[in-house]
Amino acid sequence: MIRTNKRRRVPGLNTTSTADISFMLLIFFLVTTSMDMDKGLLRQLPPNAQQESTEPMEVQKDKLLEIVVSDNDSAFINGRPLVMASLRKDIRNFVSKAGKEHLITINASPLSSYDTYFNIQNEIVAAYSDLRNGLSKKLYGIRYAELPEEQRTRIKELCPQRVSEQYNETSAEKGGQP
Repeated sequence: MIRTNKRRRVPGLNTTSTADISFMLLIFFLVTTSMDMDKGLLRQLPPNAQQESTEPMEVQKDKLLEIVVSDNDSAFINGRPLVMASLRKDIRNFVSKAGKEHLITINASPLSSYDTYFNIQNEIVAAYSDLRNGLSKKLYGIRYAELPEEQRTRIKELCPQRVSEQYNETSAEKGGQP
């Protein structure tokens, strides 16, 4: 049998339909997926200390602001019902009056909703922002965000953000309601 050195040709693939299908899948993906923004808290944690302090701290009652969120999303501030519209003003007044030794504690039930917790956190952050802006304008004549780093550090020392959270775990369920 004699062989000839004839090369076989591989038939060319028609990729037009493949490109069309890929394009249609891409369009389908873009139309059907939602681009929701994630909820979260922007927090900078304190540096990891070498020694853990396990002894409880003594805080004077007049320098403590306690916020409690119950299972049914009822919120209380120092035992009285919390009005979300006035929370920012209450925190500003408390921090101004108590000074640098103040402490805000949040005790949220695991069965409370995340929305209530986030709304409280947002009001706390906004109150501290208002206080720092006011102090910055008083001392330097400009807003806190426009200050150089060393002056920001000075404002943070004068108006520290002192928030403590307590986690009460129940045997019924761990985690909140979305």
